[in-house]
Amino acid sequence: MTDLAIDSRIYLYDKLDLALQELDILFNTTNTELIGFPTFGTNFEQFLWQMNPAENQLKEYIEEKIVEETLILRECQYDITVERKEESTNVIYEVGIDIYEDENKDNKRQRIYRLM
Repeated sequence: MTDLAIDSRIYLYDKLDLALQELDILFNTTNTELIGFPTFGTNFEQFLWQMNPAENQLKEYIEEKIVEETLILRECQYDITVERKEESTNVIYEVGIDIYEDENKDNKRQRIYRLM
């Protein structure tokens, strides 16, 4: 059992739920926010503003962060899709991440993030 929950009364037992929790923590933490680990997290706001990346560049950045900064998620199998949408004056990246345990993808979890 691994406890990634903020509330110590809640425990996650399922590997996919743990991977989702880890992904949410990674995506919602900015660099320098975690004391002692200044590179942990994603700096999406700065990354997207400075580079205005193509879909494949953002996908590579996310894959790199998953490999470097996660324990459970990098042991699972996952698919990342990135779609770039232009709405009026904003560019929005819609990132979909499917996480599954085995090859046949029967049991999977999904998260969709909208990044601006």
